[in-house]
This record gives sequence, structure tokens and C-alpha cells, in this order.
Amino acid sequence: MPKTAEHLARAKRNLQFAQAFDLDKTPYLDWVVTAYFYSALHLVDALLYFRDHIDPPNHEERRDYVRTKDYLRAINHPYKELKDRSEDARYRIIPFTKAQVEKDVIPLYRKIEAYILPLLPK
Repeated sequence: MPKTAEHLARAKRNLQFAQAFDLDKTPYLDWVVTAYFYSALHLVDALLYFRDHIDPPNHEERRDYVRTKDYLRAINHPYKELKDRSEDARYRIIPFTKAQVEKDVIPLYRKIEAYILPLLPK
């Protein structure tokens, strides 16, 4: 079971991956969207582990915790929206533009990051 520090390291790695793409040139905006989502997922998992030693085994259980845990409800909407955008990219094969990534995806991630990081140990 990964612990808080391991989830934070994976969140950072996924974020670095997302930010490594040149949004003006890459044909892989779907991977950018996916990487931002998985970075957020690991931030959520880091907080769940830190607060309650919970390590959700799947997306459904994680979503339930985001909806029901008092300390995660504040990010329920941005997390759901980012998850949906990731599923659009991965499963529905909906293409993204640079503008969509900058206007929709990155701000959702930033809301989650800004909320969770202050709740974790430095």
C-alpha cells in the first residue's frame, strides 16, 4: 500500500510529465489531460492515506471518498470534471485543443492541488 510520500512523489512525476509537453506542438494533448488527472488522483490518495490510512483500489471508491469525506468535498466538482475530461480523452477519444487544456484542464488540476497540498505535511 503506497503511503503519503509515495503518492506525492507519483503526483509530482505525473505533473512533470504533463508539463513536459509543448502544448503548441504536441499531438499528444490526450496524454497531457490524462497526466494532469493522474497527478490529481495521487494528490487525493496522498490525503486519504495521510488522514485515514485509506488507499482506494479503484476509481469508483476514490470518487465515493471525494464525495463523502468532509476534508475532500471541497474538491468534489473539480475532481469529477478532471476525471471526466480524462475519460473523454482516454475512452471517448474526444480530441482536445491547447486552449481547452489551458482553459479547462489545468485550472481544474490547480484547484485540486491548491486545496490538497496545504493539508499535507511539508
